[in-house]
Amino acid sequence: MIHYFTSITENYLAKARVLCKTLKEHNPTCKFYVGLTGDMPPNLNTAMEPFDGIILTHDLELITQKDIFFFKHTITEVCTALKPALALTLIQKFNAGKVVYLDPDIMVFSELNEIDLLLDRYSMVFTPHQLDFEEDDSYVVSNEILFLKRGTYNLGFFGVKADENGLKFLKWWNKRLLDYCFDEADESFDIPGLDRFPGMFTDQKWIDLVPAFFDGYHILKDPGYNVCTWNMTQRQIQKTGDYSYTVNGRPLRFFHFSGFDTGAHHNEMQRVIDYNQKNRDTVMLSARYKKRLMENGQKQVENIPYKYRDYSNGEFISNLERKILHLKRDLYNIFPNPFMVVEGSCYYKWVREVYGPYVEKSRRKQIAREISYKKALNLLFPPSTARGQWLRKMRRAIMGIKNIEAK
Repeated sequence: MIHYFTSITENYLAKARVLCKTLKEHNPTCKFYVGLTGDMPPNLNTAMEPFDGIILTHDLELITQKDIFFFKHTITEVCTALKPALALTLIQKFNAGKVVYLDPDIMVFSELNEIDLLLDRYSMVFTPHQLDFEEDDSYVVSNEILFLKRGTYNLGFFGVKADENGLKFLKWWNKRLLDYCFDEADESFDIPGLDRFPGMFTDQKWIDLVPAFFDGYHILKDPGYNVCTWNMTQRQIQKTGDYSYTVNGRPLRFFHFSGFDTGAHHNEMQRVIDYNQKNRDTVMLSARYKKRLMENGQKQVENIPYKYRDYSNGEFISNLERKILHLKRDLYNIFPNPFMVVEGSCYYKWVREVYGPYVEKSRRKQIAREISYKKALNLLFPPSTARGQWLRKMRRAIMGIKNIEAK
């Protein structure tokens, strides 16, 4: 039996429900667990949830100096850094023989028995972002060149068997992510005396080293797995029944709705459809996913604030403030709880005294960046206008820039 799991914060609960329910609709014997970063919502009735268990990540034994860990990572870095720790916990505490991770913004469309069979033969299974090369220069840049920077394999999915080789991989990967899970695409900075790790992309880039470091891995090249906007130029999706689809003639296994909330998914989807009209059936996929999200409480959870967003005085923590602590490990024992703002010495005061201009610039930049791209574009380029065709193209062109950042 496979133990599936995902990693979320509270505002992704609806997505985790959709993932779990669609997984079990097609794979009824599997187990599914949620790694939750944050508090259990007070109105959450675990007996009514579809999950087999919820693991609070603050309680993970594999995470030491927890206040440091949750401070030094951005929300994206946290959820990705926890993947191998959650996999090891399922193996060690829940006696899982095989573990499979799926990103929370995935929806399953058919059975996944092939993964079970592959993990009988191999210790690790991964899927590449792309299975074929691009023909259009714009997609060479936005896909192939991007994945040379971000990593060949998409870590929205991976499977590991609890054998000697699989455990060796998980322990190595966990150790690396506890110390070196950086989203270097998040912010570019140049501060004297601070190291940088250009080219890092959270948990993902590390997997490029697997073929050199480990044996017993398998690269799953079925086009029905891990379908997303970044590989749809090479894949033709067709509706074959009320709830079934094929991809290049193979059953659609699961679709990855990356960027669904920000609008990046919808804009990139339209760009792909403009490129290949044969993929028009994917519009129904997105509509169905949105409907399932609404049915599973999306509106109730989507605005729940991140537990580790702010200092104890209520000020939000900028990504640069997190990055500085991440890089300066000598501070871990000096400021064991960097969230706390007190009268005496504390990280909040220290980082402003030492890196004040950089911190202020970073905070202003982050506030500006977090103004919704979607709302701004709807204001500047309303889809329903007399100049609609031109404006829609302009919207997609601008969103194309954002989509490159979002992958």
